[in-house]
Amino acid sequence: MSHPFLLFLPLFFFIITIAAAQTNISAFQNCLPTVCNGFNISYPFWKYESQNSQYCGYEGLGIICPPIREERPMMHFGDNSYHVLNLTNTSITLVDVDVFGAQTRCQRVGHRIELGQLPLNFTSRNLNLSFHFNCTTVPNFASEIPCPNNQGTKSCVHVVRPDTLDFDWKNMCAEEVIKTVINVSDSFERLGTEFVDALRRGFELNWTTTTDDDCEKCEESGGLCGHNPSSTESFMCFCADGSLTRNDCNGEARRGCKPDSRTGHIFEWGTKFWKFFKL
Repeated sequence: MSHPFLLFLPLFFFIITIAAAQTNISAFQNCLPTVCNGFNISYPFWKYESQNSQYCGYEGLGIICPPIREERPMMHFGDNSYHVLNLTNTSITLVDVDVFGAQTRCQRVGHRIELGQLPLNFTSRNLNLSFHFNCTTVPNFASEIPCPNNQGTKSCVHVVRPDTLDFDWKNMCAEEVIKTVINVSDSFERLGTEFVDALRRGFELNWTTTTDDDCEKCEESGGLCGHNPSSTESFMCFCADGSLTRNDCNGEARRGCKPDSRTGHIFEWGTKFWKFFKL
């Protein structure tokens, strides 16, 4: 006859397995997807907490989550701020905060979109609008913006196309600003009066794997990249066994909680994790 204790062994090992799995999840707490005012934020993006907060994700891809649910999340590129209009597993749509909240149809376009060294690319759904200010005249392929201008000069806008790239604006207009927007229209006949609507649709970006050497090595070893801005050596690699390293997950210089190796395979994180969600 079997000992009564043997009847509880399956339950005992089940509880131990679940406990180990939870430990493994907690070790990746900064890498887990999080919800921000209706948007799911996941690697390589991350939820911005404060300037010195540790995070798991690509440098520069932090998303600020406002405390008021009705407000849209925000990102900063350089000195400019953008609201998040949409975020999927493959793309993110942003809009300039100045344009999004504009109360006038004569919104002045002040800067172009500067992505710098961020691992972001404009998708094929976008097109470029070229704004020209302080013009003496307007060429026939551009639309004049019927808004008050200083000292009687003109402003205009046009869709950048191959046949307009070589046009010489030097003796016609004093200033040019290029803005990227999502192309949702086959006709731009009223672009001069409706350009604000085009700008409010925002622009779409997708992302690629980083070219940062440290992060690339981390991902190739099955880890996820992160940073600790308050540390002298800010780069961090989050490994699937719950440890942290300044190098990659194949090295020995790790620290942190390390679950039992028998259950460590339950949560296979790393590059395969976020690439799966991009499919």
